[in-house]
Amino acid sequence: MLGIAQAALSNVVQARETISIATGEYIPWASQKGPHNGFIGHIITEAFRRQGIDVTFEYYLWARSYEQARQGLHNAASYWICSEERQRDFFCSDPVAEEDIVFFHQKTTPLDDWNSLDDLRLYSIGATIGYTYTKEFWAAAESGMLRVSTVPEDEQNFNMLALNRIDLCLMGPVAGLTLLRQKFPKAIRESITYNPKPLATTRLSLLFPKVHKDSVRLMLMFNEGLKQIRAEGIYDRYMADLLAGKYDPKN
Repeated sequence: MLGIAQAALSNVVQARETISIATGEYIPWASQKGPHNGFIGHIITEAFRRQGIDVTFEYYLWARSYEQARQGLHNAASYWICSEERQRDFFCSDPVAEEDIVFFHQKTTPLDDWNSLDDLRLYSIGATIGYTYTKEFWAAAESGMLRVSTVPEDEQNFNMLALNRIDLCLMGPVAGLTLLRQKFPKAIRESITYNPKPLATTRLSLLFPKVHKDSVRLMLMFNEGLKQIRAEGIYDRYMADLLAGKYDPKN
């Protein structure tokens, strides 16, 4: 009888499902360098764990991570705005997080008040390839109304900002300040600030590719797990850890 019980337990263990999620580096929200794959990674892992599913994260540049998932090479893409365009290829989970997108700048560059994109015509702006920002921002960039240069990674924008090659760059406040702490010397950190007025406040979701047969099932399971960790107070605890810097990479 003991052998039968052990065999049954082994089958249960073996039956546990593992899925892969494509993502990018955006410390401390998503990171292979920090604890728990960052705040978002921690939330996703815990939500799925409550549904009996293990998660692995595969890291790419953001645009490539999206394309890898769109083709069904991964079970999901973390983490993106659920735009109409993306809904053509993906099912969107319930929102995992909200984040402001703000303009960082040198303290010597005045950016006290701005009310519309038209107010930003005089500035050169750094943006990151693959990020959504807003449709209006990209339209203004494509039309030439705004002077926007793009790079693959956020750190490059901060480098250009520190060298006065651009006037502004776009990033979330938490991620931006963390990147400055992690990658830049004190003199540069203290020379840069951000304007609190957001270009946009975004709601971010886990995207499940429509080409993948398991996507609807996995999305519903994730939503249920996310609901559970919110109800248990775990989400709020992890958010407090995020703001306290506990998802920062350890040097």
